[in-house]
Amino acid sequence: MVVGFGLLNKDFVAVVPRWKPDTKVRATRYFEQVGGPVPVALTTVAKLGGLACVHLGVVGDDRDADDLARSLEEQGVSSDLQRASGTVTSRSLVLLDAHDGSRTLANYAEELPCMTFTPAHDDLLSQASLLHLDGRDLGGALHAAQLVKAAGGQVSFDLGTMRPGREALFPLCDILLASKGGGAGAFPEHTGDPAAQVRGFLAAGVKVAGVTLAEKGVLLATHEQPEPVFLPAFPIPNVVDTCGAGDVFHGAFCWAYATGMPPHAAANFAQATVALRVQHYGNRAGLPDRATVEVFIKKVRP
Repeated sequence: MVVGFGLLNKDFVAVVPRWKPDTKVRATRYFEQVGGPVPVALTTVAKLGGLACVHLGVVGDDRDADDLARSLEEQGVSSDLQRASGTVTSRSLVLLDAHDGSRTLANYAEELPCMTFTPAHDDLLSQASLLHLDGRDLGGALHAAQLVKAAGGQVSFDLGTMRPGREALFPLCDILLASKGGGAGAFPEHTGDPAAQVRGFLAAGVKVAGVTLAEKGVLLATHEQPEPVFLPAFPIPNVVDTCGAGDVFHGAFCWAYATGMPPHAAANFAQATVALRVQHYGNRAGLPDRATVEVFIKKVRP
């Protein structure tokens, strides 16, 4: 079972012919979707199949929370959401530029309270084979990670942004994949050197560490193979929607690793999953299943 603990967000997405500031433009497409690093990763795991998924988190006491819980369930992800009275669920306004698939995002998240873990939550975490985190609620993330590790499970961390204190999670991580910004924030002395950042994560106790480089690919290393290896991204002929691409990468990597793939093969599988996803609009409609990813890999890199 894969358990996720992190921010659950509702995305309001508009596709525009071209995005420029201080202009009016007519949207050509509009949709709403589940957003947030952890829940999108979990929907990816569920789509690839074979692993039960549960999302834990705090939401507002509003209709958006109802919509998100229902959408997660429809996509194969169970949820246990704590409602915070008097607050609203995190939401983002997203503009997708149809010219190149790039996205501009504005997030609004009130100061939601931290998760209050019950004995039932602790029992669930003790049964997890893998825990995936975004580190937003640091105290909760540490609590969850320690429980999972004590029970023999593994921990994955999506370090999209480095914030004070998140380094405490590094020694608990079996998998840590950072964005370019996350890696630079963790090791400001190596801002322009992602390979040094990867080595820094390994030195901090991470077993499998990487820095994603957007459309270029990913640098990855392991405790057993500590020299970072660059894995190029798959060629993508028609990028239409990059929103959530990194979250999909994390989910596909977690699925592949949890089902027995070696780390570098898991990263290759994850990049193929992203390449298929970004050719379609939406985190839901664009997610491929396992068979589709495997066919794509054999076709492009036999």
